[in-house]
Amino acid sequence: MEKTTLMQHIRTAASKLNGCKLTRLTPAATSLDAICGTLGLSSREEAMALVAILDRQCNGRSTDLDDLSTYFQCSALDVMSLMPALNALTAKGYVTLENRSERLLSRKQFTLCTDIFYALIEGREVRPVAPSANAEFDQFDFCNAVHDLIDARSNNRIETEKLFFQAGRLEEDYADMPLVRGLRGLVTDLPARTLFYEMCRDFAADSDGGHSNLDRTLSDFYDRILARVEVKKQLIENTHPLIAAELIELRNDDELHLTDEGISLLFGPAASAIVKSKAGLDRYQFVDKVHDLIDDARIHSFCDTLHLCRKVQKMECENLQLEYVRKLRDCVIDREDRLVFYAICYELIDDDQYGIDQLNEIYEKSGAIKKRKEFKQEQHMLQKRGLVEVATAGFFNETVLRLTEKGKELFLGEDVELFEKKTTDKDLIQPEKIAERHLFFTETLDRQLATLRRSLDEANYANLRARLEERHLPTGVAALLYGLPGTGKTESVMQMARATGRAVMHVDISATKSCWFGESEKLIKEVFTKYRRLCEKKTKTPILLFNEADAVFSKRKDATASNVAQTENAIQNIILEEMEKLDGILIATTNLADNLDKAFERRFLFKIRFDRPTLEAKASIWRDKLPALTDAEAAELASRFDLSGGEIDNVVRKVLMEEVVSGETPSLAMATRIASEERISKETRKIGFTC
Repeated sequence: MEKTTLMQHIRTAASKLNGCKLTRLTPAATSLDAICGTLGLSSREEAMALVAILDRQCNGRSTDLDDLSTYFQCSALDVMSLMPALNALTAKGYVTLENRSERLLSRKQFTLCTDIFYALIEGREVRPVAPSANAEFDQFDFCNAVHDLIDARSNNRIETEKLFFQAGRLEEDYADMPLVRGLRGLVTDLPARTLFYEMCRDFAADSDGGHSNLDRTLSDFYDRILARVEVKKQLIENTHPLIAAELIELRNDDELHLTDEGISLLFGPAASAIVKSKAGLDRYQFVDKVHDLIDDARIHSFCDTLHLCRKVQKMECENLQLEYVRKLRDCVIDREDRLVFYAICYELIDDDQYGIDQLNEIYEKSGAIKKRKEFKQEQHMLQKRGLVEVATAGFFNETVLRLTEKGKELFLGEDVELFEKKTTDKDLIQPEKIAERHLFFTETLDRQLATLRRSLDEANYANLRARLEERHLPTGVAALLYGLPGTGKTESVMQMARATGRAVMHVDISATKSCWFGESEKLIKEVFTKYRRLCEKKTKTPILLFNEADAVFSKRKDATASNVAQTENAIQNIILEEMEKLDGILIATTNLADNLDKAFERRFLFKIRFDRPTLEAKASIWRDKLPALTDAEAAELASRFDLSGGEIDNVVRKVLMEEVVSGETPSLAMATRIASEERISKETRKIGFTC
């Protein structure tokens, strides 16, 4: 006798069970027991449920409790007795749920697992695989279950109140789920939590690009218009509980997005695959990431300062190893102000400038205007802290924001030298590059200059500073060399620098004058900032030389006279303030001592007057410059021509040129002729005809 196959037992059982009302089971008992034995099922009820599901699935249909009620032609209450069997089949890996998120028993859809179905149909060995822990009800199933409730509300099958009630019941059922537990700890409002679950579902399903449409979502939630409007108002005004918890953000007025914090709450430990960590950045990577956030907001036409600040603040908390971030948080409390500082720092890296109009990328129009006004009036906190200044750039007078030297030092730290403009030989004269020259002065002037020079010898200078500090007196040394042009003021400074081994930072007065309003003041400030930097770097304190400084050390003008007068007075005030706190060596030369402002006169420790050289001094200069002259010839030139040392230098240069060009040996006659041509003639000649 041929053995009955498993599929034959299933067909026999199906023919007996269909319409049996779950009461006439004896005819199918033998087949059901055979099915249990072959498949390792625990009860006839499991075999009955499997047969019914397979029978329907052969027609391409899944099965819920209502379908089983129709199949067996019994009441829904009778079919409920098969639920333990259905759960057992699911646990053993024979049956799977198509809608795992469905909470209502009557709507759960069961099908045979694909491998089980085809093994039965093809007569192969059936090898069920029990579902792994990963197949258990997870946070995504939970969000889908909430979505089903919302879908029922949007189709008017339930009301809004019942939606939230059922969502709360669902939370209670899965209170230990990390998503539910974490969200309940952050947000107490149930409707807000329900909205978050729906947004998580949209993100996971990547519907609308991973975000939720504001109006459509609220329409699905609320059956009353006023309720929708109230929630929308909270979202727009950033007062909604989910925004306050920094889990979501509203973009472009109609897009609800999960923040990185929201994504992390949804995915848990797996969030690192989606949300890239911004911790452990260096100073340049940090401002680069800030720029990316601002740029992303600009590209997507999304300008929400609050959200930008929250993201940057989170980055700050993740990067407190950066000293400048910690210091900036201490001295600048407002997150918006720090955001602007980082944006300006980003431009510095590429040697670019931050136009004040770029504030529009951080603020909405009214906010940008307000901030521009603060900067223009020098009332912005970054200006008050001395970190940022307003400047002008380009021919069209474009206003830019840039870091002050203090701001650069804060941001760049030890890298600040990499971004400094190299000091040229024109600005910084090294002592070894100064040629030795012999200067001839009166005994009084020689003594005064010698006192100043000896004070600048390193040992004496260090001792002087220490003594002054002990007595709480200013440690800076300021000297004024004044007198007629060409009398050796500048050369005296150079020879002192050479003798004491000090570099000379030469200030080009003309370079501190700018046609742009307010720019000259900034340039003169930069002079002193640059000098302080040199003092820090150099082993020996360099000399800050204001040569021919008549324009900036003169008497102050009536401020109401003109804008130029206001600018010059402002420059003088800056210099006076800097001289008051000077911790270095400043020497100024001027030809117009009578025009010196009294406030400057008081601040100069040394005031040395240079007069025209005496006959003896001039004779010495002639002999030194032209060794071919005899003492008598040098004395004759000194008495005949009242020339300054600078003018004698000019004559000597032309004598040497004559020697090179004509080959003629320098002589008294040659020197006399050229010296007589040194001064421009004061005679006037009549032009035209005379009668």
